[in-house]
Amino acid sequence: MNKKSIKNVVIVGGTHGNEFTGVFLAKYWIKNPDLVERNGFDTKVIFANQKAFKEVRRYIDRDLNRSCSQTVLTSTSILHEELLAKDLNSQISSSDFIVDLHTTTSNMGLSLVVSNTSELTWLAASHLNEKFPDLKIYRWQGDEEGAFVDSLGVNGFAIEVGAVPQGVLRADLFEKTKELVYALLDFLNGDLSAKKEIEIYDHLSLVDFPRDSDGEITAMVHPKRQDMDFKLINPNDPMFLTFDGKTIVYKGSESLYGLFINEAAYYEKGFAMCLARKIEYKF
Repeated sequence: MNKKSIKNVVIVGGTHGNEFTGVFLAKYWIKNPDLVERNGFDTKVIFANQKAFKEVRRYIDRDLNRSCSQTVLTSTSILHEELLAKDLNSQISSSDFIVDLHTTTSNMGLSLVVSNTSELTWLAASHLNEKFPDLKIYRWQGDEEGAFVDSLGVNGFAIEVGAVPQGVLRADLFEKTKELVYALLDFLNGDLSAKKEIEIYDHLSLVDFPRDSDGEITAMVHPKRQDMDFKLINPNDPMFLTFDGKTIVYKGSESLYGLFINEAAYYEKGFAMCLARKIEYKF
């Protein structure tokens, strides 16, 4: 990998208007661009969804982080976030690396969400994992119609930190996000060497809440499952607790890991957690 091929790096904050870490880091770096400048490339910082931030909402019309598919980008839609996605695409699709800053209400700690398959993306993830041993890597393998902001470029990923309530700044995770971004920029400005084998949590499936015939939720994430992100779920382990106090257990035959457990924003999307396998990934 030749570092001379990296000429433009983009940092996106505020993709979701109620995730304040990315918003305020973007605003901070826009005012202090020297902090993210490196002599080997240009760094552009974008505050993506300013309208949603003003209203302290995840989005206005549609989730911007699910609006970057080719179907949307080539449509004639006038929805707020779809227009934003088209504008972002025109600004950053030719960039050499995109990092999108997020927080989650789940207890995810420091994590990367990787949906890009490029070698540079994985080299950067591997380097950050070596530098920050508590950093977890989650490979998302959803469909193209849910394309993320970082998918607009050839290389890139999302940083996810939590647990952080929506519309709140939490100083420790704000600082850790900042450290991750600085370390990423330094790596991209360096020799681009890292181990080509990395432990990752590989997406397998989405698990919805139990529901009745009208689609109403009938159970909550079980107390023994709450905040247990990146922990193993074994067959017959508690998964949900009904409103009348009955435990619903995990019925799968394979032990898997739970991620994004009880994420507030995912209630509307129809799932309570993600399930993943932990594997050694070679690239």
